[in-house]
Amino acid sequence: MIAPPRTLAAGVLLLAFAGAAPVPLAAQTPDASLPQETTVKTPAQALAEVKAANARTLEQQAALLKRLEELKKQADQLRIFSKRG
Repeated sequence: MIAPPRTLAAGVLLLAFAGAAPVPLAAQTPDASLPQETTVKTPAQALAEVKAANARTLEQQAALLKRLEELKKQADQLRIFSKRG
């Protein structure tokens, strides 16, 4: 007999997989038609990729910050002009 689950999530998972048929081992092997990544990256290469990704993120954030500052300036001008009229 299966012990009752201790959490709701465990109970849901238990119910979801209770009726599932086991998958044969042959179905679990990777498909030969799919490209397989065989390159091994050194820590220095991985670090360089992370640094490049961080630089791109910082550039995007700088552009977004500039746009937000422009929008704030326009909103402030709208408030000023709306008070005059």
